[in-house]
Amino acid sequence: MFRRKELERLALEKQALVAESGLHRLEIQIELQNLRAATAWVSEATRWPRTHGSLLMVLAPLAGFLMARASKRSDSWFNRIAAAAKWAGPLYTLWKSLSASGSKPETGEPTA
Repeated sequence: MFRRKELERLALEKQALVAESGLHRLEIQIELQNLRAATAWVSEATRWPRTHGSLLMVLAPLAGFLMARASKRSDSWFNRIAAAAKWAGPLYTLWKSLSASGSKPETGEPTA
Protein backbone atom coordinates (compact mmCIF):
# COMPACT_ATOMS: atom_id res chain seq x y z
CA MET A 1 0.00 0.00 0.00
CA PHE A 2 2.77 2.39 0.93
CA ARG A 3 4.66 1.58 -2.25
CA ARG A 4 1.57 2.11 -4.39
CA LYS A 5 0.99 5.63 -3.01
CA GLU A 6 4.66 6.44 -3.51
CA LEU A 7 4.52 5.20 -7.11
CA GLU A 8 1.36 7.26 -7.77
CA ARG A 9 3.02 10.35 -6.29
CA LEU A 10 6.10 9.80 -8.46
CA ALA A 11 3.93 9.29 -11.55
CA LEU A 12 2.10 12.56 -10.87
CA GLU A 13 5.41 14.35 -10.32
CA LYS A 14 6.69 12.92 -13.61
CA GLN A 15 3.59 14.17 -15.45
CA ALA A 16 4.06 17.63 -13.91
CA LEU A 17 7.71 17.69 -14.98
CA VAL A 18 6.82 16.59 -18.52
CA ALA A 19 4.17 19.33 -18.74
CA GLU A 20 6.61 21.93 -17.39
CA SER A 21 9.21 20.77 -19.91
CA GLY A 22 6.67 21.24 -22.71
CA LEU A 23 5.93 24.78 -21.51
CA HIS A 24 9.63 25.62 -21.41
CA ARG A 25 10.05 24.23 -24.92
CA LEU A 26 7.24 26.48 -26.20
CA GLU A 27 8.75 29.51 -24.42
CA ILE A 28 12.10 28.84 -26.09
CA GLN A 29 10.43 28.57 -29.50
CA ILE A 30 8.65 31.90 -28.96
CA GLU A 31 11.88 33.56 -27.83
CA LEU A 32 13.68 32.19 -30.88
CA GLN A 33 10.99 33.60 -33.19
CA ASN A 34 11.24 36.98 -31.45
CA LEU A 35 15.02 36.91 -31.79
CA ARG A 36 14.79 36.11 -35.49
CA ALA A 37 12.30 38.95 -36.02
CA ALA A 38 14.47 41.39 -34.07
CA THR A 39 17.62 40.51 -36.01
CA ALA A 40 16.13 40.21 -39.50
CA TRP A 41 17.58 43.59 -40.42
CA VAL A 42 21.11 42.23 -40.01
CA SER A 43 20.95 40.07 -43.11
CA GLU A 44 19.41 42.95 -45.06
CA ALA A 45 22.12 45.34 -43.86
CA THR A 46 24.95 42.98 -44.81
CA ARG A 47 23.53 41.89 -48.16
CA TRP A 48 24.36 45.12 -50.03
CA PRO A 49 28.09 45.20 -49.18
CA ARG A 50 28.43 41.52 -50.08
CA THR A 51 26.77 41.97 -53.49
CA HIS A 52 28.34 45.33 -54.33
CA GLY A 53 31.84 44.84 -52.94
CA SER A 54 33.55 45.93 -56.16
CA LEU A 55 31.65 49.21 -56.12
CA LEU A 56 32.78 49.82 -52.55
CA MET A 57 36.38 49.18 -53.62
CA VAL A 58 36.02 52.08 -56.06
CA LEU A 59 34.03 54.43 -53.83
CA ALA A 60 36.21 54.05 -50.73
CA PRO A 61 39.37 55.60 -52.26
CA LEU A 62 37.23 58.28 -53.88
CA ALA A 63 35.69 59.17 -50.53
CA GLY A 64 39.17 59.23 -48.96
CA PHE A 65 40.43 61.54 -51.70
CA LEU A 66 37.50 63.91 -51.23
CA MET A 67 37.95 63.92 -47.45
CA ALA A 68 41.67 64.64 -47.73
CA ARG A 69 41.04 67.38 -50.25
CA ALA A 70 38.38 68.94 -48.03
CA SER A 71 40.59 68.82 -44.93
CA LYS A 72 43.34 70.89 -46.62
CA ARG A 73 41.00 73.83 -46.99
CA SER A 74 40.93 76.52 -44.35
CA ASP A 75 37.19 77.10 -44.75
CA SER A 76 34.85 77.63 -41.86
CA TRP A 77 32.88 74.74 -40.40
CA PHE A 78 29.74 76.03 -42.13
CA ASN A 79 31.38 75.85 -45.56
CA ARG A 80 32.52 72.29 -44.85
CA ILE A 81 29.01 71.24 -43.85
CA ALA A 82 27.60 72.92 -46.95
CA ALA A 83 30.12 71.07 -49.14
CA ALA A 84 29.19 67.75 -47.50
CA ALA A 85 25.49 68.50 -47.98
CA LYS A 86 26.13 69.18 -51.65
CA TRP A 87 27.44 65.61 -52.06
CA ALA A 88 24.83 64.01 -49.80
CA GLY A 89 21.93 64.24 -52.25
CA PRO A 90 23.60 62.62 -55.27
CA LEU A 91 25.25 59.96 -53.11
CA TYR A 92 21.93 59.13 -51.45
CA THR A 93 20.25 58.86 -54.86
CA LEU A 94 23.04 56.57 -56.07
CA TRP A 95 22.76 54.44 -52.93
CA LYS A 96 18.97 54.09 -53.28
CA SER A 97 19.20 53.14 -56.95
CA LEU A 98 21.85 50.51 -56.24
CA SER A 99 20.05 49.10 -53.23
CA ALA A 100 16.77 48.89 -55.18
CA SER A 101 18.43 46.92 -57.96
CA GLY A 102 19.97 44.44 -55.52
CA SER A 103 16.91 43.81 -53.36
CA LYS A 104 15.82 40.54 -54.93
CA PRO A 105 14.38 38.13 -52.33
CA GLU A 106 16.59 35.19 -51.52
CA THR A 107 15.25 31.67 -51.63
CA GLY A 108 16.40 28.60 -49.81
CA GLU A 109 17.59 30.32 -46.63
CA PRO A 110 18.45 27.77 -43.96
CA THR A 111 16.27 27.66 -40.88
CA ALA A 112 17.62 26.89 -37.43
